Amino acid sequence: MKQLSLTLLLVPFLGLAAAYGQSVARLELPSTAATSTKSITEVSDERMLTARAIVALKRLDRDVLVYRSLGDFEENGKLASVPFDTFRKNLQEVTEEVEPVLARLPQSRLKIEIANALESYRDGAFWWQRIDQPRVVPVSALASMNVTHTSADAAFLSTVPYTVVIHWRQAGKYLKRAEEMIAETKR
Repeated sequence: MKQLSLTLLLVPFLGLAAAYGQSVARLELPSTAATSTKSITEVSDERMLTARAIVALKRLDRDVLVYRSLGDFEENGKLASVPFDTFRKNLQEVTEEVEPVLARLPQSRLKIEIANALESYRDGAFWWQRIDQPRVVPVSALASMNVTHTSADAAFLSTVPYTVVIHWRQAGKYLKRAEEMIAETKR
């Protein structure tokens, strides 16, 4: 009885393995006409996806301020042209658009540049959140605001805006390189 039940369990697995082997064999031997048509379609699809990702990242680029020098930043002191909550909402929307695009793109230098730009915006938002002080504070948050900061904490917090600005600048560089790569492929 045990041998019969073991045989009944093995038969479906052997059938699946045989079917898998046949499907792989068919995939490895496509016709050349189908391959050339598919590659042209893939290339145009890839360009469309990357263009869509770059347009989405440009929305974030318009929200942040990228300074040409340290002196310019210290003179102005602003991190972005929008409040933190607006940037966070825009970052969430852009992330929801760009991540599926990145998942569909093949591994390439262009994909890496787009991913790095998105991550730099995320990193900047992470640090900006650490120092963001909303003008309106809910009453329930007042109890948790009784945190005392040491002099080391104050020194650390004073460097956070510089960290945010560095992430914005890096994101801009990655985005610019991605745009240049797309422009080169169009030629």
